[in-house]
Amino acid sequence: MRIDSLLRAAVLSGVGMAIASSAGAQTLSQTLISTTTGVTLKAFTPVDSTFINSTATSFTIALVNSVSGTPTEYRVSRFSDFRDANWIAYVATPKITIQRSVFPSMVSGTTQITLYFQVRAKNPKAGQLISSINGVTTVQPNYFFSDVLGRRIRLIYAG
Repeated sequence: MRIDSLLRAAVLSGVGMAIASSAGAQTLSQTLISTTTGVTLKAFTPVDSTFINSTATSFTIALVNSVSGTPTEYRVSRFSDFRDANWIAYVATPKITIQRSVFPSMVSGTTQITLYFQVRAKNPKAGQLISSINGVTTVQPNYFFSDVLGRRIRLIYAG
């Protein structure tokens, strides 16, 4: 009788520990979820975006931007898919040099291109477990990405 009582107590204790362990894991995974909201690109304005009667072969453009959050990198491209861009360490006043040759031929004295700009922030909890349900594990992303904003740069010939 005493062995049955001990066995029953051990089984009940084990079930209680499994439930407590499960609850502890749930609490652990909840605390690992990043509370960082990421980064938002609020505005993007390439300064000096209109060049009148310019004969320059390249143009340095200030990429004035407004963000919320703390971006760690940015990229800028002539293409919306950023196929020619690399991520660069974020600075508050980034610049890019555009070669005149990337502009299409003048039409009615004007030519233009669009620059696309995006920022991202490194997730301090990158790679940490969010959840593991039925063998599917979800981890924190490496980065939080902003939306992409595009703005035009024009060359105008009025001569």
